[in-house]
Amino acid sequence: MASSDRIIAGLDLGTSNIKCVIGVQRAEGSVDIVGTGSHPAVGIKNGTVCSAEDVVRSIRAAVEEAEMMAGCDIAEVFVSISGRHLDSFNSNGVVRVAAEQVTDEDVLRVIDVAKAHKLPADHRVLHVVPQEFVLDHQTGVQRPVGMSGVRLEVQAHVLVGNGKCTDALEACCQQAGLRVVDIVLAPLAQAEALLTSSGREMGVALLDIGGDTTDLAVFHRGAVVHTALLPIGGEHVTADIKDCLNVPTAEAEHLKQAHGCALAALVDPDATVELPGVGGRRARTIKRSLLCEVIEARVEEILKLVHQELEHQLYLDLLRGGLVLTGGMANLDGMTELAEQVMDMPAVRGAPKDLHGLVEVVQNPRYSTGTGLVQYGLRQKNQHWFSTHGTHRPKRGWSRFLPFVGR
Repeated sequence: MASSDRIIAGLDLGTSNIKCVIGVQRAEGSVDIVGTGSHPAVGIKNGTVCSAEDVVRSIRAAVEEAEMMAGCDIAEVFVSISGRHLDSFNSNGVVRVAAEQVTDEDVLRVIDVAKAHKLPADHRVLHVVPQEFVLDHQTGVQRPVGMSGVRLEVQAHVLVGNGKCTDALEACCQQAGLRVVDIVLAPLAQAEALLTSSGREMGVALLDIGGDTTDLAVFHRGAVVHTALLPIGGEHVTADIKDCLNVPTAEAEHLKQAHGCALAALVDPDATVELPGVGGRRARTIKRSLLCEVIEARVEEILKLVHQELEHQLYLDLLRGGLVLTGGMANLDGMTELAEQVMDMPAVRGAPKDLHGLVEVVQNPRYSTGTGLVQYGLRQKNQHWFSTHGTHRPKRGWSRFLPFVGR
């Protein structure tokens, strides 16, 4: 059994499922995935706790499954957050350097200026992710501490959310017997697992089509420059199947996962699917292409909304690395082909990198957030991010401080 200081656990509090991933740090610094667990997310809607008792039970079930597989107990977790209450914006801050050289305190002061925006009364800053620093007239500075200058500026991406929602999720984890080390926006955790440093530098969009929302994160020149959440996801595809084919929701979800394809043109026109009888009616058979046409219509709508968001924010021309798909819907046949048609850029299904252990299990895009949380936690062994959760002062020197700049 691994010592507790080498165990890193990620807890993905999704709308459809709660997933736990446990990793163990190897001697050379990489990580072995040793346990995974999943349980339906009962009591969470749109990233908000509706029933704390149900959420606690769901967390415990997912964690216990992962612990049994890993053969160890966990006491603390890195937790992902998503939901319609989240928002983000780019900001900058400027301060005068206090002495001849930039210190950690100068960096903290300029970050404080960047996040000093008027927010709704129930919102608070969750993360400040530095994109680049400017020292006097020198741009593109990644680690300013120790450099000589007078005027320090930072360009940063600021993520905000409803503080009550965040507190409620953390309270559920605590009631489940877990200490929350840090709370991380889901797309940023996924980026840890799925994106390469070259992709982040070239420009890449990470798209997670989840249960009731679609999360988008844009990376350019090594840093996150835009995040957005669209209130539409895989559950809307399931609802369309239910309404169009007149089947129960559970059967609609099964049809989507077992026989679905996001691009009907890829399906054998003679293939059929049997629909179960409902309310005393006999079972019936339909063309599989009909099912896939229903799916394609909604997925195409989602992708068009993403395209509009990127076009509106003027990021389309920056994405030389294309589109990386993740989330449960990324498993659908035809997703990458349809995405390339609609988005007019290369698209791939995201796969985690630099992992050992249960690699085949976590290759599933459903585990990308939990796996990313483990990899984020691994780096936290030696550095700290500007999260507002807990202590947000650097544990070590600034040279080990930036996770998303100049990767």
